[in-house]
Amino acid sequence: MIHVLQTGNSKIFHGICLNALSIMKNTKEPIHLHIMTMEIPWSDVPKISEESCNHLREVLKSFNELNELTYYDISEDFEKTFYNTPNMNPKYTPASLIRLLFYRYIDCDKLIYLDADTMTVKSLEEFKKIDIENLEMGVCLDYLGKFWLKKDYFNSGILYINVKRVKETKLFENAIKLLQKEKLFFSDQTALYKLCKEKIYMPMCYNEQRSIKDDTVIKHFCKGIRY
Repeated sequence: MIHVLQTGNSKIFHGICLNALSIMKNTKEPIHLHIMTMEIPWSDVPKISEESCNHLREVLKSFNELNELTYYDISEDFEKTFYNTPNMNPKYTPASLIRLLFYRYIDCDKLIYLDADTMTVKSLEEFKKIDIENLEMGVCLDYLGKFWLKKDYFNSGILYINVKRVKETKLFENAIKLLQKEKLFFSDQTALYKLCKEKIYMPMCYNEQRSIKDDTVIKHFCKGIRY
């Protein structure tokens, strides 16, 4: 079973559905899709509904009866964690911070986190080629960040997470504590970059932020600068 995490609000649920379909098309091994969502007083965007996720679960099982989907409404937990903190309204959306709370809910061996603006081009079984047994995460460089910020600055839109290890090191817990104290420009991404010490930089085919290539595993349709 391959465990995949996607997070967000109702605004990006279509992206999650498209991503899920691309996974079904390319990955034969059973998938357990974890969807975490919330709605908060300082945002007018509703959460993803449980009804919508129930329908998506039926679609996943139409591809493979062993596929699973677990729905998490973390609205109350999110509000307690981030309300009245420096990063309660980050650059993109408060929903970008949801991923940081996954460790409180999900217990598995390895977890692939995918932003909603990604599409799978090859099987997610390709991640098994990356050895993170004694590491916290597998990450990819941020295409623009490596030029404008730090040469090793990574992109948090796709993360290959060793769940047991990050719980031991408290990586995501410490990232939340940092964001509760200090304002950061790319909030969750920069917090993880600052704190993650045990990582491996995966080939860019796992987070292709430009044009799809022959070896591309996941295409990330993130913001960029092009001629």
